[in-house]
Amino acid sequence: MGVVRRSEVPSSAWHGQLRDGALRLVWGGLAVASDVRVTPELRALALADLVPPRTVVGRCSAVWVHTGVREPVRLEVLVGRRARHAPPHPWRTSAEADLAPDDVVRLAGVGVTSVQRTGTDLARVLPVDEAVPLIVRLLPLGFDLDAAAGTLSALRGHRNVRTAMRALCAVDRAQARIVGSSAPLAPVMR
Repeated sequence: MGVVRRSEVPSSAWHGQLRDGALRLVWGGLAVASDVRVTPELRALALADLVPPRTVVGRCSAVWVHTGVREPVRLEVLVGRRARHAPPHPWRTSAEADLAPDDVVRLAGVGVTSVQRTGTDLARVLPVDEAVPLIVRLLPLGFDLDAAAGTLSALRGHRNVRTAMRALCAVDRAQARIVGSSAPLAPVMR
């Protein structure tokens, strides 16, 4: 696979290969050969050491795993409401969440919120203008706006549900603009 961990090579070799372009940093202490395509599995593998048992990668970190967009500065993990929290770490934050089995996928052995759960969570936890471009990135991966709206409808009365519904409406409008812009251009009359 061409995966190199920083802990496995001398510091001078690590930095030299990154500088020379032989290696490309995935995240933290994981790099790949420059000709290796970085996949969701490789991004999940890069986070693996910071994902304790009983937790899953979620929110913006999950968007990065699924799409490669918005690399995390600090890893966001989710833990069940009655489970023991992840121990503190300077590169990780944790939050409580109720996760159904369908809400989690395993990539390179790491639990990550599904595309559907990730988009729905982003709509609830981020401001609309931040959530929309990230959710739009999840659309080609199978994010279903109608299913998300149904999930949110079932959460009426919970925190940030109205904001999340506004975000989904904005995603729908953005999707319509994207689809509309793919039509062939009209000839220019001169």
